[in-house]
Amino acid sequence: MRNEPLHAYSLHQRPYQEKRSIYYLFTKEHGVLHGIGKKGIPQFAPLMLFATGKKSLKTLQQVNIVEVVPSLMGQQQYAALYVNEITLKLLPVEDSMPIVYAQYAHTITQLQQQLSLVELKLVLRCYEQVLFSELGFAIDLEQDSEQQLIEKEQYYYFAADRGWVKPSATESQQQRSSSNQGPQSSTAATLASPSNFGHRNPSAFMRQSPVKGETILAMQAGISVPTIDSWTQIHRQLIDYLFDYQPLQSRILWQQFYRYQ
Repeated sequence: MRNEPLHAYSLHQRPYQEKRSIYYLFTKEHGVLHGIGKKGIPQFAPLMLFATGKKSLKTLQQVNIVEVVPSLMGQQQYAALYVNEITLKLLPVEDSMPIVYAQYAHTITQLQQQLSLVELKLVLRCYEQVLFSELGFAIDLEQDSEQQLIEKEQYYYFAADRGWVKPSATESQQQRSSSNQGPQSSTAATLASPSNFGHRNPSAFMRQSPVKGETILAMQAGISVPTIDSWTQIHRQLIDYLFDYQPLQSRILWQQFYRYQ
């Protein structure tokens, strides 16, 4: 890599020597980049730097903070750590992702504001949506796994590797019946139903609640407050699938944060 100026954010770092660290950067020009530099490069702040070297581990020089940003605290800090973790672990190394980079920079700027929990969810879901789309995992909200149009009254399961899958005929009938009895009965029936759907597709998804077609059609309008819980549920399942159902460290820290509040 030639000695060129790079726009970057630090996603993660670990000690390397007494005065240096290994940094995992997200750059506008080359995507995720690994390099060695002096200790003290901050996270969540836009950087300008130079990187040289032909090997996978570059030498970082002339690192400058483009803009001093407020420190992230509380839920915003854990949300930013989550964004960094999924970015670092899902993006390929040294592969330019300008659309994701632009959304990442926008997301970090938003997380520097005071946000309610719903607003925070909106910010994270929007970033995940761009990340999924650029990685080829955009969610089809118009057709099911059999290339049939989503039906308003039909229930579906979401399989990350297949899309929207209809449950068995028996289960669909139970869901329609319980839906007519009201939301509480519907929830109880769903939880009590001895569905074998997950057992028939163990590699596609873990046990989950079905989603009504009406909700999926509403999600076509984009990520919004009325559909945020549905987006959160589906994105969580896709993230779990992409990480092979391994726990995210940032998610564990976030759960611990709320546990001790």
